[in-house]
Amino acid sequence: MARAVRAGGRIILEDDSHDICRLWPEPPGFGLLWRCYIRTYDRAANDPLVGHRLVSLLHQAGAASQRNTWLFFGACAGQPDVLAAYVDNLARILLGVRQPILDVGEVDAAFFDDCMTSLRAWAQRPDAALWYAISWAEGRLPPQ
Repeated sequence: MARAVRAGGRIILEDDSHDICRLWPEPPGFGLLWRCYIRTYDRAANDPLVGHRLVSLLHQAGAASQRNTWLFFGACAGQPDVLAAYVDNLARILLGVRQPILDVGEVDAAFFDDCMTSLRAWAQRPDAALWYAISWAEGRLPPQ
């Protein structure tokens, strides 16, 4: 990106920080299942916490950091359609990497399936709340 931007130009980076996902009250087993999901990233030579490093990546590319923040997403039981959409997305993500999660070796298929059932049941609770954050950073290349 730094090579494609003109001198003085702006670079925006955005990526997940997978450790910033919270469900309250947490469904049984979800914390362990989510940690196993995060482990699938490093096993595939990816960084599940790359969002925390965006300012460093800008600096390494020769850009001066200008600002950074988190983009927060959330929903609660008072937003049933929004919460249902978030939970459906979360469930589809986890189901899509079911085998890599099992390959981590910390949970078995029954545990995984029970967690998915708990997640779906949790979404029906009147006190369910979900938060997720995506890291965002802006940098500028030096003028020439």
